[in-house]
Amino acid sequence: MIVVIIPLMMVLMLVLTLKSKEIIIEIKILIAVLTIAVTGLVVWSLIKQGQGKAGRKITQIVVDSQGIHDYSGQDLVRSLKYSELRPAPENGKYDIFIPRDQTDADYTVCFYLFDDAFNTIKLQAFTLNADGVIINGNELRKHFIKGIIMFRPDLKIDPGVLDLYKLENNNKPASTY
Repeated sequence: MIVVIIPLMMVLMLVLTLKSKEIIIEIKILIAVLTIAVTGLVVWSLIKQGQGKAGRKITQIVVDSQGIHDYSGQDLVRSLKYSELRPAPENGKYDIFIPRDQTDADYTVCFYLFDDAFNTIKLQAFTLNADGVIINGNELRKHFIKGIIMFRPDLKIDPGVLDLYKLENNNKPASTY
């Protein structure tokens, strides 16, 4: 809203300044240049902001044998591959789990990934990174967990995660499916 008000106020100030007979011409020119510059900057920032959101908009999320992938149109935006998942550091109880201190109703599944920037294993929450509402979000999460069961049987999954998504972990290798 402020993005609209500032240019309007600048234009109003310019009109009043130009109509005034008591203000010298140099001040009128200075205010006109300032109004054009501020209005142009606001329009430019709105255009850049619109282009940035359009470029990042997730239009499709796919779970396959490699992992979960976010697409914008036909372009791959980001992927989380099963091969990137790591066991819990220091022999943690579970590699895939729901934090026990979580209080909201939308449970977040957590796992460990290798962080190249810091050369360490870090805790990561599983989120669907779309700008809009994902109607089948629980099904996508369920299939991602199914993929972990099938393609990463070496990872230990918390029984609470399996219960939440009504899955069974038989620890069969992927070649048996």
